[in-house]
Amino acid sequence: MIVVRAFDTDSQKSSQASGFVVDKKRGIILSNRHVVHPGPILAEGIFNQSKEEIKLVPIYRDPVHDFGFFQFNPEDIKYMDIVEIPLVVDPEKVRVGVDVRVVGNDSGERLSILSGTLARLDRKAPFYGAGKYNDWNTFYYQAASMTSGGSSGSPVINVDGEAIALNAGGSTSAASSFFLPLDRVVRVLEYLQNGVLQIPRGTLQTIFKYSPYDEVKRLGLLPEVEAQVRQEFPQGTGMLVVSQVLPKGPGDGIIETGDIIVKANGNLITKFVPLEDIFDSSVGETVKFSVQRGVEIKEIEIPVQDLHAITPDRYVEVGGGILNTVSYQMAVSYMVPASGVFVASAGYMLGMAGVSRKSCIMELNNIPVPTLEKFIEVMETLRDRERIPLRFYHLSDINKERVSLVQVDRRWHGFNLAVRDVSSGLWNYTKLAPCIGPAIYESHTATHLALEENLGPGRDVIPSLIHIEFHMPFYIDGIAHSVSAGVGVVVDAELGLVVGDRHTIPISLGDVLLTFANSIIIPAKILFIHQVYNFVVLQYDVKLLGETFVKSAVFSERELSQGDSVHMVCLSKAYQALVRKTVVTNKRQFFVAEPIPPCFRSINVEGIELENPLGTGGVLTDDAGHVQALFAAHTKYSSKGKSEFFMGMPISLIQPTVEIVKKLVSDPDVKFPLDIQAYTLEAELTYAQVAHARVLGLSDTWVKKIEGTHLSRRNVLIVRRVTSGTEAVSLLKEGDMVLAADGEATTNYMDIMKLTDKKELELTIMRDKKEIVLTVPSSLMRIHTSERIVGWSGAIFQMPHKAVFQQLKNVPEGVLCSVVYEGSPAQMYHLNPLSWVTEINGQKIVNLDDLVDAVSKIPSDTFARIKTVNFQRFVKVIAIRTNSHYYGTWQLHRSKNVDSGGEWVLETIEVAAAK
Repeated sequence: MIVVRAFDTDSQKSSQASGFVVDKKRGIILSNRHVVHPGPILAEGIFNQSKEEIKLVPIYRDPVHDFGFFQFNPEDIKYMDIVEIPLVVDPEKVRVGVDVRVVGNDSGERLSILSGTLARLDRKAPFYGAGKYNDWNTFYYQAASMTSGGSSGSPVINVDGEAIALNAGGSTSAASSFFLPLDRVVRVLEYLQNGVLQIPRGTLQTIFKYSPYDEVKRLGLLPEVEAQVRQEFPQGTGMLVVSQVLPKGPGDGIIETGDIIVKANGNLITKFVPLEDIFDSSVGETVKFSVQRGVEIKEIEIPVQDLHAITPDRYVEVGGGILNTVSYQMAVSYMVPASGVFVASAGYMLGMAGVSRKSCIMELNNIPVPTLEKFIEVMETLRDRERIPLRFYHLSDINKERVSLVQVDRRWHGFNLAVRDVSSGLWNYTKLAPCIGPAIYESHTATHLALEENLGPGRDVIPSLIHIEFHMPFYIDGIAHSVSAGVGVVVDAELGLVVGDRHTIPISLGDVLLTFANSIIIPAKILFIHQVYNFVVLQYDVKLLGETFVKSAVFSERELSQGDSVHMVCLSKAYQALVRKTVVTNKRQFFVAEPIPPCFRSINVEGIELENPLGTGGVLTDDAGHVQALFAAHTKYSSKGKSEFFMGMPISLIQPTVEIVKKLVSDPDVKFPLDIQAYTLEAELTYAQVAHARVLGLSDTWVKKIEGTHLSRRNVLIVRRVTSGTEAVSLLKEGDMVLAADGEATTNYMDIMKLTDKKELELTIMRDKKEIVLTVPSSLMRIHTSERIVGWSGAIFQMPHKAVFQQLKNVPEGVLCSVVYEGSPAQMYHLNPLSWVTEINGQKIVNLDDLVDAVSKIPSDTFARIKTVNFQRFVKVIAIRTNSHYYGTWQLHRSKNVDSGGEWVLETIEVAAAK
């Protein structure tokens, strides 16, 4: 089964378990509550004998105890006789020493039969951890059966073939298995067999524990009370004691922790089952208790609350996150009231504000939101991308409230309310009020940081530096994180142009925020993302800065060389100006290993290394404050994950693009997106020593040419990779030595890259010890990364991006599966990320239009046959059962309307109606 939404104690996931038929006529299957789950799920069952697959509908999950029921249509089983397993609660058949068998899907083995012997009948309910599902107010049976994952929901069978308990959990450090008694299970099953789906369940929001007489005596049990209880229950070994009373619950202020339960409604009570019988039959009424508190016997009355009233049956989807009411389960785990707005999944909007799962939201935009209804009411008054305060606390630290700024998201994700329908098992959606419009930004004025006189050029450069923050709502183009931050430099204050790095802004899809003078935060749009070098060009609305002084950086025309003195002018993460005079120790090629999944990495560029560099972004300047290099972060990948390192990039690589952008932006007739004509050689180059090149056939004549071109260089350029899918593939080969470009000897990257503004280059290469002259076309670079994605069955698809063609020699034809979400049909049926979908139901898939056309023909709740190819070119065919109720089909793309400024548009794609 798959948990399709995070809810209450559960996260989205795919899992497997066991269950067994308890009513073959009505098609009712018994399993665990943690299998049926409290939130929305999609479940299927496979009968072990005939291997027939059936669709399961959850019809009941107990709010507290670990059992629930599925239902299927018995007519769907064609090739076997359905057999039901009888449930028994006869004490004569449940005794210590009884041999049992646990029959189920242990460890995913479809059918396992584990043996055991009942060792205890009064074990306390197992504790699975705070914030996870836990059971209470019941005994468990214990046996050494060594059950493991997948066996949850298995019947515990006696020698007569009867189920005497339900397997629920086990110890990870011992062979012990824990079985749930069937007393409450049988009661609920009788209601379901009579067509009653709303099962009466009562609660005092109070947890009781069973304590043996020796422990109860320490609490002051009166001798006469003990004698009375022992006489009534001669086989008993203890009594019930109050363990926990939830704040603001029915028992709060009436019953207390440590109270010993003597009577309920006039009857002596020492076990959980008769106590729960009273609660379940007294919803909306009061129960009279006789309790011993200290040395006194007190008579108290407590109203019984409907347990379902504090069991959430709805959730809100907002900003990619999930909110529901604080449940009884969470309230017990963290000793808080069973009320308030609970974050089941933070998603994009709340996650960017530092809100995590298991947080509780107290205020939104300075307005208290004690309920989901109030949260919805406030949310409907907010504008898209409006920044507002949010007050919250995490359940693990209820004494510390936090206030964070949230940027409202109403364009990347939907705003919906889902409510559980008991009859169908579905959670039905209602679209909430549409967004009232985009955020309206006000103009503000701030003063820039004032530095000391002795900081030299830093005083002039700091007004040009700003903070950049980038939020990514979806993982595409190989990027698997949601937020990044860095430093940018203003290159034209009048036009609002900023240069940043691709470590901060790796893709086009997302929200850009700029911070000026550590005082003003405004949005920006992405104008250009370089496909080879580590820089991007942004634009902001200069009107939003009022009279704030922002200085355009002045570019130096002098290239930095080894041994040059430079000034590092940087901004820390806390917006503190950092200035340091240092020396260029080296200009060298740097190589970043190819990551999996493929994503952008800077190539064909030399990095500037410094003596004692700062570990943050900024610029390198001369004594006059003229910028000579962008000192930016690069992403480094290894087996341990990704990290960042800083190197300088010559400003001469950036300036030509900036000048083109300035010219286009200054033209009032030019619309977004900008038509920037930038070309590149579709090959990754590397350096080789001349000594090695000699072995490969480099002649003395060429050695002299190379030595004469750059006296300090002894490099030969080697083709490391050629970008697949380009014209260069048919001309260049890995290992080619590039000796000259347009007739000039080449010893470093710039000897070639400075010529790529032309549509073709004449390259002199050496291959297999033969000199060849080739005319190699340059490729027009895209000005953005992927600008269209499609969501289907819980996966995101895109066309292969640039890094894929750079990294793979032969890129399969089809669309690339970029992400597969937890708890989705795509995950359940093993559609792997980083694989190409080449065919759906026999229809060839070449591009996203083909994908949309194919999936729109597939009705919900039917299987689609998918053919895929992975990075190693292994072909796999799978079948996915679609579900448009929870995982509809959608696409996100840039608007083609030039007047929209290239805004992203989210569209729902309708699928064929069910037959």
